[in-house]
Amino acid sequence: MKRIIMAAAAAALIAGCSGGSDADADADADGKVSMKEAATQAKAEGMTPEPGQYKAVITMTGIDIPGMPPEMAGHGAGMTTTTEYCLTPEQVESGFEDMMKRGQNGECSYEKFTMKDGAFDGVLVCKTPQGNARMTMAGTATPTTSDFTATMAMNFDGAGEGTMKFAAKHERVGDCPKK
Repeated sequence: MKRIIMAAAAAALIAGCSGGSDADADADADGKVSMKEAATQAKAEGMTPEPGQYKAVITMTGIDIPGMPPEMAGHGAGMTTTTEYCLTPEQVESGFEDMMKRGQNGECSYEKFTMKDGAFDGVLVCKTPQGNARMTMAGTATPTTSDFTATMAMNFDGAGEGTMKFAAKHERVGDCPKK
C-alpha cells in the first residue's frame, strides 16, 4: 500500500512537469494512459523537474473499511509519513517514463491523466496481491512542488472494498547531499 501511495506521489510530482495541456494523455485512445503516454505528454510540454533533494509529506485524512467497529472511526486519520529523496540530474536526463515507473514495478497505469495551468486530475490503477487498487487524485504542481489529495479504493484482506483518503505535498528542499 505504501508503494502505491508513493507511486501516486511521484506521479503528481511528474505531473508538475507537464506544462499546460488539458488534453488527456491517452494518445492511442485505448481507454488507458500508459506511463509512456503520460511521460510523452510531460515531455511534449517542454518542462522538466528540477534535480535536487525533495521532501514528501503524506497525511492520511480518512479510512473506511467494511465492518470497521464504530470506535475505530477516524483511526489513522492524521497519521503522517515524511520521506526525503534525491532526484539526480542523471535521473531527470534518463527521461520521464523511467521516473514515472520507479517504485511501481511496472504494475500501475493511468485510466485518466489531464493537466491545465498547473492543475492536474488523474486516476491511477495499480495491481496488488489483493486485486486492483484504484486511486483518484487531483491537485496542483510545478517543476519543484506538488500538492494533491487522493482517494484509494482497494480490497482490504478479506474485509472487502474500502477506501483510504490522503493528502500529499512534495517540495524541493535543496540540492542532493554530496556523496
